[in-house]
Amino acid sequence: MKNLILVISGPAGSGKNTVSERLMAEFPEVRRVITSTSRPPRGAEKDGVDYHFLTNEAFQAGISNGDFYEYAKVHDRYYGTSKKAVLEAGDCDLILIIDVQGAATWRKIADAHPEIRQRLSTIFIAPESEAVLRERLAGRGTETPQEIDRRMKTATEELKQADKFDFIIHSTTRDNDYEALKKIYLDLKSR
Repeated sequence: MKNLILVISGPAGSGKNTVSERLMAEFPEVRRVITSTSRPPRGAEKDGVDYHFLTNEAFQAGISNGDFYEYAKVHDRYYGTSKKAVLEAGDCDLILIIDVQGAATWRKIADAHPEIRQRLSTIFIAPESEAVLRERLAGRGTETPQEIDRRMKTATEELKQADKFDFIIHSTTRDNDYEALKKIYLDLKSR
């Protein structure tokens, strides 16, 4: 099979980063596509490792130049996947950890590009409940209560899109979520 592109999505706090990092740690042939954002780094995040951190002006210039496969404005910040980030990933399986809007755009990209369509699978991580999701967001200690409320409002809308994904992982524990993702990955590789 051609190298895979796994789009992993879910509301903020759903655990998409955690399970993706475990998959990459266990399977060195899987690499994360480093997406771009106009938001400032959080905590110990590093430019070129966690995201490509851009100013609003630089992000908008990239949009004008056609540098992105997809981009969206979420929570008043730009997020997107640059063509350069995908092309520089080389000959390996790729993970894109992106929001629901970005996943919808990747489905459209796949519709227009057969070489992407053959490689692309979309995976949605659905939290056990909205209460559990709110607890996870609060537990991170990186968002204000107002930011958590805004993210929860977005999450409610994102959950309505879950049935548009190829696979849904119904989140229970980090270990179970990871095992579900690993099974999906290995099943796709065996095709």
